[in-house]
Amino acid sequence: MSYALYSQAEELLLKEIGLADFEEEAGLWSIVRLSEAQAAGRIDAEYFQPKYEKLMEQLRKNNSQSLGDLVTMKKGVEPGGEAYTEEGKLFIRVSSISKFGLSDKDQKYISEQLYKELKDNYAPKGGEILLTKDASPGVACVLRERTEGVVSGGVMRLKVKEEIDADYLALCINSMMGRLQVERDAGGSIIAHWKPDQIKHVQIPILPEKTQQKIAELVRQSHEARTKAKQLLEDAKLKVEALIESQ
Repeated sequence: MSYALYSQAEELLLKEIGLADFEEEAGLWSIVRLSEAQAAGRIDAEYFQPKYEKLMEQLRKNNSQSLGDLVTMKKGVEPGGEAYTEEGKLFIRVSSISKFGLSDKDQKYISEQLYKELKDNYAPKGGEILLTKDASPGVACVLRERTEGVVSGGVMRLKVKEEIDADYLALCINSMMGRLQVERDAGGSIIAHWKPDQIKHVQIPILPEKTQQKIAELVRQSHEARTKAKQLLEDAKLKVEALIESQ
């Protein structure tokens, strides 16, 4: 149910901006003006594939804006592996983040003392978007509640301005249109680092507010269904454990 609702939200998004039938195949050649190469600061053929220009053209038709104009951005911190502890406050790494939220698998922690030293500058706040920029760049999730922890240097904290819905924005980044922009910045290959200056220039389509809200509501329903399913699973585990102990 959760995955179906999220897929429905993405399908609606792509349909609204005219990308539902977008072809991702790479072209065999393209013609680029010298001025375009100079403006992009790139001369590699991968960056100028026709599919990327087709994508950007469609986004421009939907009043796209640069991500840097829609959010304020802050990078996380890297205290070093020696700072990890067996328990304490969360240290939110790239592997902790999925488009569905924070994962509790293979979690790392830092001491209470280190958390106090870092929290003013690196503790995320409820409502922010956490965006990966290293290792697996381009994964975004909305932090739905206050979390006592700090984010790693491979994660960006995005504070959304009032003009756009956070769930809608995160979906745009996670969708095919966001993935292709990461891919373009990477030169068509998997990269370890996505630069903040590149992130700022990611184009986000600005759909009518009612449409944004309709899409965002599907995303929220997806998260609610996922939370409910996890709770039901936890309740079932507790019942089984209680049954085993009573025998």
